[in-house]
Amino acid sequence: MDVQENELEEMMALLEEQGWQPMMCDSKIAFYDNPVACGEPNDVGDVVREDESWPEFLLSAQPEFVVTVRGDSMKDAGIEAGDAVKVRAHVQVHDGDIVLTRIDGEFTLKTFCEDEDGQPWLVPENEKYEAFPLKETQRVDMAVVTEIIKRNPHRSYRSCMQKIRQAKQAIAAPQEIGREQAEEVIAQVAPMVTAARQWYAVFRAMEDARIVAINDYEGFCEMVAEAVQGHPFPPTIRELQRMAVGSFVRPVASWREDDAPVQGKRFYAYLKIAQKTKTLIG
Repeated sequence: MDVQENELEEMMALLEEQGWQPMMCDSKIAFYDNPVACGEPNDVGDVVREDESWPEFLLSAQPEFVVTVRGDSMKDAGIEAGDAVKVRAHVQVHDGDIVLTRIDGEFTLKTFCEDEDGQPWLVPENEKYEAFPLKETQRVDMAVVTEIIKRNPHRSYRSCMQKIRQAKQAIAAPQEIGREQAEEVIAQVAPMVTAARQWYAVFRAMEDARIVAINDYEGFCEMVAEAVQGHPFPPTIRELQRMAVGSFVRPVASWREDDAPVQGKRFYAYLKIAQKTKTLIG
């Protein structure tokens, strides 16, 4: 969505009033589209994407540019595949600096450190990878990483929904149905359950209604054991957890066959059990 200049100025002013420190991106910096490896050195290439605008405050008098990252050898330094790093060239490199290093024409991203003998090393930030020395016979150039840029930071839908459900549970009115009534509901729906995993439909409906706590599989299994002793297909924590994938981690009203752990007739069997449970709960 385009933002008009006056709207942008108003937004900046509001941010300042609320204690933020907004900066206008009005200065250019080169962005290299070819990803640089966090693993083995690779060729970044010489193709530069259209310049990006950055706040002048963040730019240095020294040459700077931005490059994307791939691989996982720097993950413990907070640099992951898909991130970008801003690097500054023609500056002195110190022990502990994260550097973009060109070795015989190829690039890699590592931490720089000299050992007690003065031997320079490049050190990965992931225990899966080994540090390696820089040799005198190699042609080496370095630029220091000055900033890590998270590209399109994203959290999983499942983790977001879990927090939302917890918040809803905290602010919602207490569920009036008691343990004895809940066990009566379980007893009435039990004949519909023809496999241990199908108890997940009952659990999900009761979790939606706040009769059982979020992810309290153990408590639910104990409730079923009390309500229907001797059921041929008793629930287990493992089987319930295995069904908590796709749309099944959402409220029953949001279940979708194309994003469920079961499809076809089996999906509708789960849905029917969940809907029956909700009806009995009232």
